[in-house]
Amino acid sequence: MKLKIYSMIAVGALAMTFISCKKEFLDKQPFGNQATPDVAFADAAAAEKLLQGAYDGMYNEYHIMDFLTNGDAIADNCYAGGDNPANIQLDKFTVTNTNANVTRDWTQLYKDIKNCNLITDNVPGIEDATLDIGDRRKQILAEARILRGYMYFNLVRLWGSVPLVTKIPTTTAEFQPPKASVDAIYAQIIADLEYGVANAKTTSANKGIVTKGVANALLAKVYATKPNADWSKVLEYTNATIANGYSLIGYDQLWDSQHDNNSEAIWEMQYDGWGGLHGNWMPSQLFGAGWKKFNTPTNDLIATYDAEGDVVRKASSILYDGIGWDDDYWKVAAQYPHIRKYRADDKSDTYIIRLADILLLKAEAQNELSTTGWSQAKTIVDQIRLRVNLGATPAASQAAMRLALEKERRLELAFEGHRWFDLLRTNRAITVMNAQTANGVNLNYNVTAAKLLLPIPQTEIDRNQNLR
Repeated sequence: MKLKIYSMIAVGALAMTFISCKKEFLDKQPFGNQATPDVAFADAAAAEKLLQGAYDGMYNEYHIMDFLTNGDAIADNCYAGGDNPANIQLDKFTVTNTNANVTRDWTQLYKDIKNCNLITDNVPGIEDATLDIGDRRKQILAEARILRGYMYFNLVRLWGSVPLVTKIPTTTAEFQPPKASVDAIYAQIIADLEYGVANAKTTSANKGIVTKGVANALLAKVYATKPNADWSKVLEYTNATIANGYSLIGYDQLWDSQHDNNSEAIWEMQYDGWGGLHGNWMPSQLFGAGWKKFNTPTNDLIATYDAEGDVVRKASSILYDGIGWDDDYWKVAAQYPHIRKYRADDKSDTYIIRLADILLLKAEAQNELSTTGWSQAKTIVDQIRLRVNLGATPAASQAAMRLALEKERRLELAFEGHRWFDLLRTNRAITVMNAQTANGVNLNYNVTAAKLLLPIPQTEIDRNQNLR
């Protein structure tokens, strides 16, 4: 049985580059390149290497840096900071299709999808009976499909209509696919995640492994985000996630590097420093001396923490260390804020999904399903607030609870990559961003509907005529 390994995805993914993964994964060597596109694999070890390659692919700029930083810099949680023109374009809604961040994120997400497609195309045909002991073959396929669903979820949220590639291209036409509709992309995401719910492992001590809990959580987020959100499904899948045994821990414990893979973590990127298998270089971009750092917390976010009296989450999230630079937003260096959540430097694990996110999403579903659902939602919101020593929410109507949930998610999940996606799915992005001020002056973002999605990279348009 041969695996056909293709050297590029239809929309520009480059040759495979696998990086070592954390302790639970096997050591491996790259197994294919452009010079030898056909490599024979016929055993369970090969299937495990394919799966490890899919996980390894996530240790790239999109997952290490851009998922976390862009979601706040485009939104109202952070200014771009630094002097990187690509970051500044994203912050100021002047992004073009030659933006370096946009190009790399598109390419890296499709490379991740390519790694998943290698699994779904080839693992079913590997003739090794050991793969079917304990349903391991189905588990491998489930993990690949959960990962692929997640990659497409990011693509559709960032770009809208994009090419939908779910198999290895073999013809010229398949190497230049057209854009699929948003509905078709969401249908594929849901199918992949439902397969994951049915076939993935129930739990894993290493929260870098995707499980039924991850698939359920992603389905909840997908149904809340897709056109015409289905709040009954959101409630169904948030409940299924919560029932998987997750529990909240102390808020500051989430960030102290002493509680990695904790009970609140549903899906967590794994880092153990440069002396180990993976060092997280992202924190060095966010705080410290030497050069002006990226993603400076906004005046508006800090004012929101202060107005709420949210001392615990502010102290866990924001650091004033006296290292700063005068700019258009922060005039006094001693009051210059940095992001503090990733304080363990190169050993800082980061969360893709954690329980508080899903609890607040459940509250949102309860509030949307009934005009009196706000009272059920209040129980969850108050639980989240009690953890950080805040009193009960004053929200006492459906409309008031919508805004209370928006604010609670902002303060709870700041700097974790969720804010922009929350503003998009609730149709609040234009209103919120065009009201932004700094030092009493409107920032004039002039956000329109046309600016809510990223442009397709020019390199992809040049490569694929069907994207023009």
